[in-house]
Amino acid sequence: MVHALREIRKLLKTGGVLIDIRPNGELVEFIRPLGSGEMLIGHLQETDDYIEYRQAEAALQEVVACGTFQIKKAGEFIFQVHADSFANLKTFLDETWSDSLITEGVISQAKRLDDRYGVGKVLLRERVLISLLE
Repeated sequence: MVHALREIRKLLKTGGVLIDIRPNGELVEFIRPLGSGEMLIGHLQETDDYIEYRQAEAALQEVVACGTFQIKKAGEFIFQVHADSFANLKTFLDETWSDSLITEGVISQAKRLDDRYGVGKVLLRERVLISLLE
């Protein structure tokens, strides 16, 4: 990843910037909205235990430390995927997020909530870092 960032630096025009957008590495949450509140169903696991996010952060810190880039601005935002049901969200993840892993505990909790409150909307909530690099 460090090599890729160094190559990007070479490709940028003078005065060009790189925008780094990536998950912050915290566990992604399954949320069930209920009335005016919400309930945590559980967390999405990944087959690689989110290792690529730690590697990306380490690579970024290395290129900043050696002066290849400097962080001009940085922030964080929440990214959410909305679904009409947990089953629909699970199908979407199974088809599109190749390293996602939904544990039996999360599936059971979602079913308990559906049994208690009826099938309802579900969110997948993830915190994302964004940085402007010069």
